Amino acid sequence: MTYETSIGLRYLRSKRKEAFISFTTWISVVGIAIGVLALIIVIAVMTGFQNEIRERILGINPHILVMSIDKDIQEPSKLVNTIKEIDGVTQAFPFVSFQAMIQSGKQLSGVVVKGLNAEDVKFMGNLLKEGNISALNSKGSVLIGKEMAKHMGLLSGDTFVVMIPFGGVSPMGAIPETVRVKVGGIFETGMYEIDNTLIIMPLKDVEDIIGAGVTGIEVKLKDVYRANDIRKEIGKRLGFGYFGRTWIEMNKNLFSALKLEKIAMFIILALVILVASFNIISSLVMTVKEKKKDIAILKAMGAKKKSIMKIFMIEGIAIGVVGALIGSFSGYMICEIQRRFQIIKLAPDVYYITTLPMMISILDVFLIASTTMIICTLSTLYPSYKASKIDPVEALRYE
Repeated sequence: MTYETSIGLRYLRSKRKEAFISFTTWISVVGIAIGVLALIIVIAVMTGFQNEIRERILGINPHILVMSIDKDIQEPSKLVNTIKEIDGVTQAFPFVSFQAMIQSGKQLSGVVVKGLNAEDVKFMGNLLKEGNISALNSKGSVLIGKEMAKHMGLLSGDTFVVMIPFGGVSPMGAIPETVRVKVGGIFETGMYEIDNTLIIMPLKDVEDIIGAGVTGIEVKLKDVYRANDIRKEIGKRLGFGYFGRTWIEMNKNLFSALKLEKIAMFIILALVILVASFNIISSLVMTVKEKKKDIAILKAMGAKKKSIMKIFMIEGIAIGVVGALIGSFSGYMICEIQRRFQIIKLAPDVYYITTLPMMISILDVFLIASTTMIICTLSTLYPSYKASKIDPVEALRYE
């Protein structure tokens, strides 16, 4: 340990006559710790919400959606087999989608009907609140969202009417067609728009009703972050006439907004740490004034300006290190306690999430602690520079 380090750390320990300086030092440590703690908790909550939204979107929506330039996809089974051969693809299946109206009693609502095979929607098993996926094996059975069921007053086993505006053809053109279906199950994704508008119907029933071919192919991946690479591979294998869209592209605005909000909150809360760092400046300024005699003696003994600066920079950096360590440890522990024991609850009638989600990574903690240290180091420059400029002759003249 160099003498600069030894002296700098010793100045952190108070004597009786310097108790106020020690008090301001501890205030600086507490300020830095609270700033780091707040930043870690806020970033953890925002990351948790972002992850929760992503999981809910990916729970029901495709990771990659393959479409044809033509209206319908020809020979869908052949394309599905080709896509399944690609490394990283866990599931691929055809679907048909169209818009319709439903009626139950006096209630009317617009919906999106998606035709799927029962074996292709096993991934929805954990989303079902009532009924079973196997209901799609029965003709006329459908799965509906929880919000739609609530709005239309439907329960599992109830029947209602689906009105397809282009279901039939007459000499005058397309005419509406009505189909009576039964609620085979009720699902909840946690996304209001999906739960209030989506109906899943057996693929064969949809093809019989509207007489159209497959609209597209949904693809599920082992690693959702490889979606762009796998989409390019799908394009190469299927050739011209087909294109794919990833879950990132389909929800670009949402995730861009969440990312921007996270960055904005990081900057705003970093300002809290910046404000706390002013306590370090004031503490060091008072220490410099108190230690003028010591600085003058050190200079008279041959200490260089650089060494004097180093002494007070070490003192300020030590305050930042202690505050960052206390804040980082406390913040990480609070996040872990909430993640494991889910102490903070959310109102289920207001939020689709029952507990406050927190997700923090070591990388985030390291980034926050590093930012704190940079701010604290910069805050030591001015007081340290002023200390190095003290003239030993002037300081010792009246001693």
